[in-house]
Amino acid sequence: MRISGKIAGLVLAVSTAFGAMSFSSVAQAEEVYLIRGFANVFSRGMDQMAATLRSRGVNAKSYSNGQWSGLARDIIARSKQGRVSYPIVIAGHSVGGQEAPRFADTLAKAGVPVALVIGVDPGFAAPPPFTAGSPRVVNYWIPGSARGNPYRSAGGFSGSISNISIRSFGSTVDHVGIDKDPKVQARIVGLIMSTI
Repeated sequence: MRISGKIAGLVLAVSTAFGAMSFSSVAQAEEVYLIRGFANVFSRGMDQMAATLRSRGVNAKSYSNGQWSGLARDIIARSKQGRVSYPIVIAGHSVGGQEAPRFADTLAKAGVPVALVIGVDPGFAAPPPFTAGSPRVVNYWIPGSARGNPYRSAGGFSGSISNISIRSFGSTVDHVGIDKDPKVQARIVGLIMSTI
């Protein structure tokens, strides 16, 4: 098939324009971090949500708890090189939810904005308060449970924190099952999609 001269010229002009663009001028994907709980065996719902988000074209990955500080160092280093993709979203279940405030606060204090933090029944110990973190924090938790805890703020935190009981929308799961519950997952995935 023969391409007319005008179309060939247009194709050449467009390809030349794209070839001249630097990588930083091209829209990049968001960064969504899902942090698992203790021992990495009780939080497979975080892996499921990461896979669901990836199937929708979202740059989402799940990580072991304890990795947040290395991830934060990497993000901060890349931010200095202009290689961070926004918005950044952090979600954590159990011990991962306990680490989420530290992760978000560390980034915010280094000048890296975090669009959203989601807790999934943070525990076992009470998570530290948000002192910088994110303008929006949402925690899906089980009030009265021996393991989960609400999020709270202190110091200079100026964002909003919503602690939402999963019982309010009919979920009856426990701490181990909360991240795998379809009702909870649908809300978390929807919240992330609306943020990015």
